[in-house]
Amino acid sequence: MEKRNIIGVLAGILILLLFLPSVPSTPSAQLEMVFFITALGAVIIELWMLAPSIVAMVKRLSQFRVFRPLAHPFVKFLTKKIVFYLVVAFIAVTLVFLLPRLMPGNPIDLMISHSPTSPIAGGTHTGSTTTLESMRRAMMAHFGLDKPLFEQYLNFWGQLLHGDLGTSFSEYPQSVVELIIWRVPFTLSLVIPVLLITFFLGNWIGCRSAFMKGKKNDFVYFLSVVSSQMPFFWLAMIAISVFAVTLHILPYGGWISKELLPGLNIRTFLDVASHYVLPFLVLLVVSIGGWAIGMRSMTLYEMDSDYILYADRLGFRRSKLRSYIQRNAILPQFTSLNLMFNSLIGETLVLENVFGWPGIGLLSYKAVFALDFPLVMGCFMVTMIVVIFGNFLIDIAYGFIDPRIRTGYMG
Repeated sequence: MEKRNIIGVLAGILILLLFLPSVPSTPSAQLEMVFFITALGAVIIELWMLAPSIVAMVKRLSQFRVFRPLAHPFVKFLTKKIVFYLVVAFIAVTLVFLLPRLMPGNPIDLMISHSPTSPIAGGTHTGSTTTLESMRRAMMAHFGLDKPLFEQYLNFWGQLLHGDLGTSFSEYPQSVVELIIWRVPFTLSLVIPVLLITFFLGNWIGCRSAFMKGKKNDFVYFLSVVSSQMPFFWLAMIAISVFAVTLHILPYGGWISKELLPGLNIRTFLDVASHYVLPFLVLLVVSIGGWAIGMRSMTLYEMDSDYILYADRLGFRRSKLRSYIQRNAILPQFTSLNLMFNSLIGETLVLENVFGWPGIGLLSYKAVFALDFPLVMGCFMVTMIVVIFGNFLIDIAYGFIDPRIRTGYMG
């Protein structure tokens, strides 16, 4: 207990360092960043120290009749998941705030260098050093980058809680929300269909390969395993080379032809669908094998179970045995949905740059090279929210799919 108190006191002292960057006499930006990161680490430690006390307080409250629903197993599970994901979100948001500022360079200097009045850009009006410096100070003050890091962090959270992700530096004066909101459907249009189709198709291939022996089933399983080992970006470039450059069957990039004016008509739909085919198929092909491998292993395990051997001795039909095996073998596969969903998000962000698909990945790629802090943070924020919310839904759904887990939830 004394050790825990000592750690808590040290963490409390380190938290005070969080206010040091607001002192004007801070030696340098690097030291300010060190103080800030150290203090945030102390905050996390302090929360870890208080966790047992919070749990004990919730247990005491659950003894009262008003708070008795808190003792329900499902409520406990749900509360743990919500708290866990809130902590993950806090750490992720903090990292999203810090990472762009740890990158070399300054976005304001980059914006000034691209200005036509800047001598760096080769404009006709060279401008004096004093003018450029005053312009730089004015832009730093406008975007709030002249404030201490701690104050920037508090302003960042204040804007975030109000649903404001700021104004883009590179696309000024457009807001980050305006730039992101129409790109999210492009990313989800690849991730969600691929996740659902590969889950059912990959599990069907794996189960059929294990339960129904045969050259055709083994060959299909072999192809799915081989395809899953291919680097998705390499396969994407091969697909572009074959279908777009050589055969001219499909377009090689973008989401709509340049000469076509978007509209609610069949021509626009077919054109967008033709651009959608290649990234969708590449993501689909490299994702099937993982499900097939896992399902085949689980099916072989279930085939040697006592209840299957007993049912076989009783004369159950093969189709009935297969349904029993598939139902139990697929349950552990649901636990992999989280990992596959996260993996697909990451792969999609890269594929969008290969195919020029206008999703969050392509937008974040351009924002990073433009040192657009608000846009980088907005892109990562939306990606983080999608991943955390998707994982939360999958965790909850698994409890209702598996009867054993559901029984534990309901008490």
